[in-house]
Amino acid sequence: MTERARDLRLQTLTVEQDGRVLTVRVVAPPYNFMTEQMHRDFDALTRVVDDDETVGAVVVTGGVEKRYITHFDIADILAAARRSERPLSERTLRTVARGVDVLSTLPGGQEALEQSPLTGLLGVNRFANLVLRIMRSPAVYIAAIGGPCGGGGLEMSVAFDVRLAADDDAVGFVLPELLIGLTTTVGGQRLAQLIGPDRALEMLLEGRMYSRQEALEMGLIRRLVPPEELLTEAQSLGARYAKRNRDTVAVQKRIFNEDYLLSPAESLRRESAANVAGILSGSAPHAMSAWVDMQQKGTGDSVFLTDLECWVQGDVVDLNASGA
Repeated sequence: MTERARDLRLQTLTVEQDGRVLTVRVVAPPYNFMTEQMHRDFDALTRVVDDDETVGAVVVTGGVEKRYITHFDIADILAAARRSERPLSERTLRTVARGVDVLSTLPGGQEALEQSPLTGLLGVNRFANLVLRIMRSPAVYIAAIGGPCGGGGLEMSVAFDVRLAADDDAVGFVLPELLIGLTTTVGGQRLAQLIGPDRALEMLLEGRMYSRQEALEMGLIRRLVPPEELLTEAQSLGARYAKRNRDTVAVQKRIFNEDYLLSPAESLRRESAANVAGILSGSAPHAMSAWVDMQQKGTGDSVFLTDLECWVQGDVVDLNASGA
């Protein structure tokens, strides 16, 4: 039997489901710092969501008042650095990381790595893989940011599909990595795609707290919402987006997040192939049949001109129904 995301019991995350929307609250009091345990919890969550067809959208918000995910706990990073036997070059670490990825998939491999000097690298790989999983997921991930969003919390959140923030003084965005001699871990490239490489580098060079209004203007968040409406707005958006077909959502996310990095010719081939596959299978034939039927019963004009709203709300066809 497939494990359900709503049944997960995690140390730093609480989970509840309403319809096809999973609401995840980050609870790591008092400051909601990101930790290795939080990485493990998000790793477990994203794995189960990918296989749970009852989930169409995931809303992530803070479970501590006026907090979202502040940043990674610097004390944890320092402790990991002190456990390392000796410094390694970036090139060597890239090679080792590939080996860690392979070893962690073998029976008992992850447990062995946890007890080895490579445990820190295993944690970084876990973070990178969970972010990739979010960017490839058939579920839509929505951040509902009601407090400070910085460091690793911001790096993970830029991989989400939608980011909303409360119009509240508690909200701010900061990337302090360069201030303590670090670089971004997993979010640098994605941030540069969202706001441009010059603005992304500026955020890191400045290292200051950017206001919610600045984040809105640079495209880091989609919109500002009154604090008391933040979660409801995110859940409402999630309920609507969850009506889209999970398989096609995953493919479309891949087109936007990965395929555009290929050559134009190869990227177009992959995008076109995905489109044809959708036309021939899945929920698309059923939906197109409903569209044509509605057109013929109506004025004959495009249904997207005459009756768009019911399609926007996802009320015409259940795109995730078994056999659709």
